[in-house]
Amino acid sequence: MLSAHYYFRTQSVANHPLQHLSLPIGLRRLYLARSFNILPFCERIKTVISHAGLGDVTIKQKDLFTFPPWDVPCFSYINPFSSFDKSSTAPVIFQQLFASHRHQFSSFDSIFTDGSKSEGYVGCSIIFPPDTYSYRLHTSCSVLTAELVAIFCALQKIAASQQRLFCIYTDSMSALEALCHADKRMHPVAEDILCYA
Repeated sequence: MLSAHYYFRTQSVANHPLQHLSLPIGLRRLYLARSFNILPFCERIKTVISHAGLGDVTIKQKDLFTFPPWDVPCFSYINPFSSFDKSSTAPVIFQQLFASHRHQFSSFDSIFTDGSKSEGYVGCSIIFPPDTYSYRLHTSCSVLTAELVAIFCALQKIAASQQRLFCIYTDSMSALEALCHADKRMHPVAEDILCYA
């Protein structure tokens, strides 16, 4: 797992010295003929990734200086439920809070996003009234990735719309927290959202 993590990090950095490293054919034959010789890291990990079914995954290039220190994006969100404990609060209270929030922002169009993962399936959906959109993602994606992709797709739908006032609703606190903390280890889709917004 650590090797795969390192490999994906090297592949995501533009112009990394290991990014385009490949074994010449003559050396490959030498390694195949002498099994006691150990292949270089890049060749070994390519085999592991291929056997894991991740050979067709596109690795997103990451710019280390996407946000210069003097221009770090500030992301904020409204959470009317933050002062309530989910386990000790009746569902009707949450429904009333949501109704109150919708009344307060009644001039805004609502967009609902969700991401999910089950065995063999990762996907996300957007309700952009009157339409519903759903997208299937690679099975190696996490739930956080699915939630962030849903938010990103919602922003793309907003950009194509004539309306300018929207509220995007998500049930993913982890996605919102990922958007609040812009740094070099930021999730790539969260980075795309902040660059797009």
